[in-house]
Amino acid sequence: MAVPSPDASFSVVVLNWNTLDLLKRNLAALKAQSFNALEVIVVDNGSKDGSAEYLGSGEFRSLGYRSILLSENTGFAAGMNEGLRAASGEWLMPLNVDVFLAPDFFTEAAGAILRHPEATMLGPLIYRYDKERGETEEVLCTYVVPTRFLSLATPLDDPFTEKFVFAPGGCAPLFRRSELLKAALPPLLSSSGKEEYYDERYFAYGEDIDLYLRLNSLGGRALYCPKMKCHHVHSGSQEGVRWYEKSGATIARLGANALDTCLKNLRGFRCLKTFVLLFLAPLGRSLYLLSKAPSKFFAPLKSYALFFKRLSLTKKMRVYMKSLILQTNQS
Repeated sequence: MAVPSPDASFSVVVLNWNTLDLLKRNLAALKAQSFNALEVIVVDNGSKDGSAEYLGSGEFRSLGYRSILLSENTGFAAGMNEGLRAASGEWLMPLNVDVFLAPDFFTEAAGAILRHPEATMLGPLIYRYDKERGETEEVLCTYVVPTRFLSLATPLDDPFTEKFVFAPGGCAPLFRRSELLKAALPPLLSSSGKEEYYDERYFAYGEDIDLYLRLNSLGGRALYCPKMKCHHVHSGSQEGVRWYEKSGATIARLGANALDTCLKNLRGFRCLKTFVLLFLAPLGRSLYLLSKAPSKFFAPLKSYALFFKRLSLTKKMRVYMKSLILQTNQS
């Protein structure tokens, strides 16, 4: 087993929203880690299931972890940013609450950093956790690649080979702190007036590929390391809900977030081609909903209103990223 670097300190941010049972299992897996230099911060997004009471209990305090209690559900992006801003490690992990890390996860991560000091992102091999069967050997996710609709797909044909890839799986990525800071949206361009790693306008869905595109455009390098293992309850916090079963507000955000990501991060003909495709997508979703959920027919069309409402700030972000990329290439 690789010898961990004493300088590779890790901060883990776990975001919880009404998933107390998953949270306890998640924290138990973190407590069982063989790597000692580990900071854990739990951000609760205004839960109503007893999570806040648990985070104030002696049981939680005995773990030696920190908590941040928010008064309402601020979304994945804003909630995770709160924890990331409070973290102090050299490497930062926004960890989904429905992911359970193997005991040697961070020991293997430290070994990967020693082997590949040029890496700025690390991603694990992710197995399925089944609520009936528990831990399985079914490979759920390896690394991710962008699709033409600016969502993420995961190749499953070669899960056991370490390699450099586009980006790590979004449920348990590791980011070098200095690179994450470089790609952050500055307070003057953020919707919250604070430094944002994930764009908080997104609330949820699509904020990960937006961040990955920013990191890649600034020279980031993602290492897929299958020795880092974990189990994921796929859509554990959403109980496997399909996109058309989500709320109308969520469906509207899906389209607007993708359009924002395109305009902020893509250049030239690729931006034009992708933008046209994404601009037509809500129309297709509305037609699909006629058979699946007719009452939500107009929800995808609201993507346009949300996109145009945010357009002024999105264009400023595009200009900022273009200048930041230029500075990075010149340095």
